[in-house]
Amino acid sequence: MLLPLSPMPNCTRCHTAFEPAPMERRFLEKIGMPEPSLCPTCRRQGRFAWRNERRLYHRRCDLTGKQIISVFAPDSPYKVYDQHEWHGDKWDAMDTGRDFDFNRPFFEQFDALMKATPKISLFTSQNVNSDYTNGAQQDKNCHMIFVSDHDEDCYYSYGIDSCSQCLECLNCFQCTLCIECIDCSDSYNLAFCEKSHNSRDSYFLSDCKGCADCFGCWGLRNKQYCIFNEQQTKEEYAKRLRELDTGNFRTLQAARNVFLQKASRQQIHQYYDGNGNENVTGDHIVHCRNCIECYDSADLEDCGYLIFSFKSKDCFDVHVAVDGSELCYGTMSTISQYNTQFTFVAFYSKNSQYLDHCNSCQDCFGCSGIKRKRFCILNKQYTEEEYGKMRKRIVDHMKKTGEWGQPLPPELSPFGYNETVAQEYFPLMQGEAIKKGWKWREDSDSQTSAYQGPRHPIPADIKDVKDDIIEKILLCERTGKPFKIIPQELALYRQHNLPLPRMCFDERHLERIRRRNPRQLWKRQCQKCGKEIQTTYAPERPEIVYCESCYLNEVY
Repeated sequence: MLLPLSPMPNCTRCHTAFEPAPMERRFLEKIGMPEPSLCPTCRRQGRFAWRNERRLYHRRCDLTGKQIISVFAPDSPYKVYDQHEWHGDKWDAMDTGRDFDFNRPFFEQFDALMKATPKISLFTSQNVNSDYTNGAQQDKNCHMIFVSDHDEDCYYSYGIDSCSQCLECLNCFQCTLCIECIDCSDSYNLAFCEKSHNSRDSYFLSDCKGCADCFGCWGLRNKQYCIFNEQQTKEEYAKRLRELDTGNFRTLQAARNVFLQKASRQQIHQYYDGNGNENVTGDHIVHCRNCIECYDSADLEDCGYLIFSFKSKDCFDVHVAVDGSELCYGTMSTISQYNTQFTFVAFYSKNSQYLDHCNSCQDCFGCSGIKRKRFCILNKQYTEEEYGKMRKRIVDHMKKTGEWGQPLPPELSPFGYNETVAQEYFPLMQGEAIKKGWKWREDSDSQTSAYQGPRHPIPADIKDVKDDIIEKILLCERTGKPFKIIPQELALYRQHNLPLPRMCFDERHLERIRRRNPRQLWKRQCQKCGKEIQTTYAPERPEIVYCESCYLNEVY
């Protein structure tokens, strides 16, 4: 007689039924962790709630008193040190060490330790003249770029790598002189393009490769002098481009609307954006193998639920894991770690769990701010034998309290929910976040209420913009918040012959996020062969979506 199948568990937060994949179960058994009580979507939302990537504040360093820029607000309850001072030897996180109290939950004690131990002001490394950046390394002469590396002379962008003179871009790689581009690579002088590669001197492209001198085109390969997918001569193309008058806001918007209308009816979409992959699901991934629901990542193997992660393997539930990370689980901001679980801003560490702002540590548990340490618990030093016994006692205690194997809770995040990536992908109202027990950062209304002088109109045409606009305070047409145009930004808009933006950077960034598909998969059928696919295009969406083989037959 066959026994009845056990029902799938329900997520303890959203109550949706879910079941870990076989590969995920094997991974959890390998690292000695229980199966999750939260569904993948709720786990992702929880990790996002720990990542303040773009909101910067002026405040003072709690060590030196000097004015600094930080992701922590001036009234944050956390001690914050300038990034250079944090890495220095003027302080010792072991001074905050304490005994474990078996009469209290672990997370309560870990939260108190995090508040007592200094945080790093910004997550940057080896930047030059790029103060207003975060999650960035080896950048030069950049301003307001985030989660971006190896860039030069780039501004107001997110997720770019090895780019030069780019402006208002999202998730672009090895691009030069590109503006308002999303998910593009190896391209030169593009504007308002998406998912296009190895292309140049074009406007409004979607899913084009090897194209040049094209306007408003989709799904093209190795084409030149096309407008709205219609072939032109070189002379016809130049004439029509002049008539389009890209420097005028109104005419450019009209042309954009024509492009969007035509593309929405005729463009064929591959069920995911990626290449060089084997046995993967997700979106915007390249050169990955055996991966479940990974996004914006490359060179991964045997991973699940990773975002912005590169050159790593055997990891699950991670937001940013790079440079050979392995056996990581439930971590945020991870560089070259091995067998670490539930860490936040921890680098070059191994065989450790529940770390916050730790560097080059091994065999540590529940620590914050320590560097080059081993056998520590709550920032207190133990011998190897003492550490093993105490760690086992704490794990047994956490099993009784229901805390063992649980990710770092959003309630412990040092940021308000609305300061984090979570608000971009899982937006909540203030009351909803507070009801869940999550923090909220009250926005000061002084930005919009304080007198800023007479309102300065933004000319519709770039040729009518005077040099002194960089001295003016402009108001966002959507939110009313003030913003400014910097000289480098003005020069690039003039060089591209494009009108100035009319919204503040936050709104421009969110607009680009909304242009991308959500980081979530749905089951639907290929609209040509009927094969079942998992895709970020929800079944009710109007786009034409094909499986990989049908798509390749259409566009190549």
